[in-house]
Amino acid sequence: MKALTYERRRLTGVRSTWLIVLAVLVLDAALAEVTVRQAALAEPVRVLTAGVPLLPLPLAAIGAGALGALSYGHEIRYPGLRPLLLAPRRRLALLLAKLTVIGVVSALLALATLTLDAVLLHLAGDAGAFEHALLHGRFPQALAGFVALVVAGGWIGLLAAGLLRSAAAGLLVLVALPLLVEPVLSLLRGDALLPPRGLGLSRLHAFYPVDTRHAWFYGPLSGLRGALPLSSVALATLVAAPVLVLLTGYLLLLPRRRGI
Repeated sequence: MKALTYERRRLTGVRSTWLIVLAVLVLDAALAEVTVRQAALAEPVRVLTAGVPLLPLPLAAIGAGALGALSYGHEIRYPGLRPLLLAPRRRLALLLAKLTVIGVVSALLALATLTLDAVLLHLAGDAGAFEHALLHGRFPQALAGFVALVVAGGWIGLLAAGLLRSAAAGLLVLVALPLLVEPVLSLLRGDALLPPRGLGLSRLHAFYPVDTRHAWFYGPLSGLRGALPLSSVALATLVAAPVLVLLTGYLLLLPRRRGI
């Protein structure tokens, strides 16, 4: 309980937390407003999640990742707890507290963006499409996946920053993850075979077809169509696998480190 109380006070007591949350909400609302005005793009799930094909992850997931990365970044920059964290069990307790708090905050951030964008969708007069998608489409599954992706984004930023001891590295791992995994998945599926003469711009576009029809493999969770047709189980695996890999790596290094 002491670790949870400390982490809650740390998260709410620094200005960067509120600046990140405010920036995510403002940018998310702006993107949703632009999307809802485009008849060809204004699908309810896409408006609610403010999905943008140019971004490999939703804005809320990137913001949650930034909060998670800074969670360990603050400990590294201001090592006030380092003398108290020589015992691995104390570091493990702090990690669990950070995972819990960041998970809750990330889920609340996802719900806040969904609520804000739902208000914009209602004001635009598209409530009928919203209700139709809710009753007849895969709307609840997509939004549940979106919330799970945002929570996973917060955890990935947190664990990567703790593993690499750098907040910037933690956020970089989160953003670079789709950029690194997508071409590998394309190759495994045979969708983008390398020509014998090397890679040109056209072949790079085959690996990263970032346009209005593509949104990386996390696209369906933002109401966008991805280049790779993935099942719900495959999407869930791609959301959970990075968290489990980073958590395993952190736990393996935990006994060998002195301090955070």
